Amino acid sequence: MKRKMIVLFIPLLLLTGCLEKEILDDVNIITVAGYDMEGSDQIKGTVVIPVYKKDAPVESEIIEDTTSLEVSKDILTHLQRKSSDPLVLGKMSVAIYSEEIAKKGLTTLVDTLQRDASVGSRVYLTVGRESANSIMKAKFGNRGAAAYIANLIRHNIENRDMPKTNLHIFIYDLYAKDSDPYLPILKKGESDTVVLDGLALFKGDKMVSEIPNEKLIFFKLIADKYTEGTYSLQLPKKELAAVKTIFSNRKIEVNKNDPTKLTIKVKISGIVQQYTGGMITPKIKSEMEKAFEKEIINESKQLIEQFKETDIDPLGIQDLLESRIRGFGKKEWKEIYPKLSVEIKPEVMITETGVID
Repeated sequence: MKRKMIVLFIPLLLLTGCLEKEILDDVNIITVAGYDMEGSDQIKGTVVIPVYKKDAPVESEIIEDTTSLEVSKDILTHLQRKSSDPLVLGKMSVAIYSEEIAKKGLTTLVDTLQRDASVGSRVYLTVGRESANSIMKAKFGNRGAAAYIANLIRHNIENRDMPKTNLHIFIYDLYAKDSDPYLPILKKGESDTVVLDGLALFKGDKMVSEIPNEKLIFFKLIADKYTEGTYSLQLPKKELAAVKTIFSNRKIEVNKNDPTKLTIKVKISGIVQQYTGGMITPKIKSEMEKAFEKEIINESKQLIEQFKETDIDPLGIQDLLESRIRGFGKKEWKEIYPKLSVEIKPEVMITETGVID
């Protein structure tokens, strides 16, 4: 029995000896990384490092450095030269790429993250309307840049209009060849804070278009599972109603006999949060539902036309057709996409109209 126990414990001792130990006090933990163009042939890297002091709020240290585009993968090596302790990426939660870099292509910089085993797949990748450096120097209060930006994106994915996205999803869409990725856009708002400013759309690894904030609800309805969000409607008699969606689901139906025809069915349950008229009668409730359905049809079709004009497929329709139609491939997709006709069939149900009833 003793021999068996010795045999069991020896591998454990060997395994623990192979682990690389990092003591928190001996390393600088990067929580946010940013990338900007400097001129035409250089890239500027910026990182945020939390500084912990006893009985004091967490402060942030910012380290920045510039290197040539050819060695942009080694930007961390250049930043190491300015850090008092080794820089590590294990706790990074946000990466910000300036709009200029996003339009040139993100493959090289994102590849650096996905090949680092210490970087989690749930890191939020974002595009900066201004330079990443200036966004990282905004005011974030006691929470710091990483927590503030990560919570901002997470909240808008779970409870508002932002579709789900992170490093894992971006990499999957980037290399899938039958869908195109998208990323949230950040910008500086009032009082030097940071806010969301729409969704960047990519063709491969290059940003080619975008969706503004007010249109995101329609993209999320046809692209993703939706939870909460509020949309303002104008009714036939010019009354205004704010409808909050509490649940939605979408289903895409393929016509196997004619792949140029597609149907997207969207079901929505919502409640009325605000209404500028009087009592909400069953007739008015029906008008609200029809008005919302009309908006979904018009706005969704406009988005799909935008995708066709820029030859991108953020909805992953090509992947869907390839999985449903035997022999359908890239060649067939290129032929039918310009002619693709998408019918939007929304079904809106308002379940509550407020205590005024």
